[in-house]
Amino acid sequence: MYRPLKASSDTELLGLLLEDSETAFEEIYRRYFQKLYALAKRRLYDNQQTEDIIHDLFLNLWLNRQKIQIDSLPNYLMRSVKYRVLDALDHHTVKQNFLDYQLHINQSSNITEENILYADAMRLYQENLVVLPEKCREVFLLSRAGLSQKEIAIQLGISENTVENHIAKALRLLKSRMAEFISPNALFPLFFFLFEN
Repeated sequence: MYRPLKASSDTELLGLLLEDSETAFEEIYRRYFQKLYALAKRRLYDNQQTEDIIHDLFLNLWLNRQKIQIDSLPNYLMRSVKYRVLDALDHHTVKQNFLDYQLHINQSSNITEENILYADAMRLYQENLVVLPEKCREVFLLSRAGLSQKEIAIQLGISENTVENHIAKALRLLKSRMAEFISPNALFPLFFFLFEN
């Protein structure tokens, strides 16, 4: 039976979570679900996708409770939501670009081969995103999600010049490692547009 732990601090709840307390997990869920949902919804505008992201975050917290190093529960949860939202926005952008591209491809071309090449390109893109420094990757993904440099600077509390430098650094690395996919005449011009300044 669920017994409220409303008086418990986040630190106490984390300690109980490490001891496999389902009650502590339920309290963390009740305490933070609405805040995290509102945070994600501001960027995604999709109720189902937002719910899925938040539920996935909590599932991950429970399944990995013994492995995750958490100093501050609210900071960890907010950061986790932010990265999941960025991933969702980045995936949506690339997927939409690919769908737009497919509308223009020659119907007589070999679709299976193009799908394989597209999958290779996406794998390479994701691998190269991961090797970017964390702040550089965060700034780049926000810029690809449609935020202006000024909006990114305000959101992250950094200068516009720093934002510009992070984007330039990300573009240099990604363009050099994905040259075959991002020229205007490449098989997948969507990557050309994804990497425009």
